[in-house]
Amino acid sequence: MTHYLQSVLEMVEPLLNAGLAKLEKSTGNSGVDTRLIADILEKAHKTMRLLGLDTHDTTGRELYHSLLSIVKSKDFESILIDTDYVLYNIDNKVVSFNLIDVIENFHHELPYEKQVVSHGQRSLRGEIIGRYIKHARTNKATTLEIASSFGLSPEQDTWYNNAKAYRKITEKIRKGTVK
Repeated sequence: MTHYLQSVLEMVEPLLNAGLAKLEKSTGNSGVDTRLIADILEKAHKTMRLLGLDTHDTTGRELYHSLLSIVKSKDFESILIDTDYVLYNIDNKVVSFNLIDVIENFHHELPYEKQVVSHGQRSLRGEIIGRYIKHARTNKATTLEIASSFGLSPEQDTWYNNAKAYRKITEKIRKGTVK
């Protein structure tokens, strides 16, 4: 299962495998990583169906351009708001469903081959850590130490705000409650 996470995070496999094994052991091998991957695939497929795509024969290029095309619609935020950490490996290329990545790719008119996925990767790293921290059998300090030991919580991620936080801030700005 860690192969999928390794491919979308573009991390060195032995380090990720060993680190996730330690995190899994800390939960009593409860399958946190397996449930996370299932959630990623479920959200990716749900969004693809909302975009009118067939989950069985859509290419990475088609998916990428469909995601870019919804930026022009008025409800694109609501389609992508719960896909912060969704990274989909298709045709040996990672496509990010992260709202900020999609907006950046659209705004900069980035081709499929040069798309940005870094916000989705940061969000996924945070989601992994968060799920292990929330597990009843784990200790927060130990989980953070393990995650840090194999590069899952790099220093540059500390500033990152996910799309949900972005949406809350933009809603407050629109209402005039934040200046």
